[in-house]
Amino acid sequence: MTVWAPHHLLPHLTLPPAGYRPPPGQIDVWTLHADPDTASRSQRLKALLDTTERQRANSFLGTDRRDTYVLAHLALRLILANCLDTAPQAVTISRAPCPTCHRPHGRPTVRQRDLHFSLSHTRTTVMIALARSPVGIDLEAVDRAEAALLHRLHPNEKVAILRLPSTHRSRALIECWVRKEAYLKGYGTGIAAGHLQTTDIGPGPQFGHGTDALTGWSLTSLMAPPGYAAAAALSTSGPLGCAQGSITYHGCDQCQRPTPAAAVGAAH
Repeated sequence: MTVWAPHHLLPHLTLPPAGYRPPPGQIDVWTLHADPDTASRSQRLKALLDTTERQRANSFLGTDRRDTYVLAHLALRLILANCLDTAPQAVTISRAPCPTCHRPHGRPTVRQRDLHFSLSHTRTTVMIALARSPVGIDLEAVDRAEAALLHRLHPNEKVAILRLPSTHRSRALIECWVRKEAYLKGYGTGIAAGHLQTTDIGPGPQFGHGTDALTGWSLTSLMAPPGYAAAAALSTSGPLGCAQGSITYHGCDQCQRPTPAAAVGAAH
């Protein structure tokens, strides 16, 4: 019997048992909040971060951004340490080769090929995804949906969103963004180098444009805290690829279900 237990200093972080691997096709998703108590507790564990992570944390001028960064990277290390049955300080995170230029700035990885992860944080909220095959996750505040984001999307996506009734456009825009960024993070290119404009993902079937099944990847909207939208992308190809089966949530008691998959009519 596997036992999941909260960390003794971070009670909102439930850790997997030693040597844990998600079942094929499953994504484990953790949601955490850098509230004052959790942020204070995280600072007490800051020494578990590596030198680069501590330097990055110290570079933030705003307390909220620093606290969220520390919590995100600390939680990731604690989760991976249990999965790898090692100490958090001993977890080595490197970068896979970029799939387009083959330079070492692709998605973050560990040496074990049957364990993959992704991390996203915005404002004071953190989400972490864990899977057997490459995975990407993105979390965004819903009120971030604005015209500037729309102009960074693929032309087909812009047309599809502008065809929607005005009351649905903001939600479609942010759903499109999180789906696309989750996929690009999982794929390994990220959103730089024009990939936002050249990749057509769409806001999803519920908005009449886009699919949940790309070649070699599956996309899904995630439960997220009020005021946020989130999505995950999972590789379904390669030796460890498997059709996505389920999402298992940890610490998401206040999360809301994603936008219902009901058809949204186009504007007339």
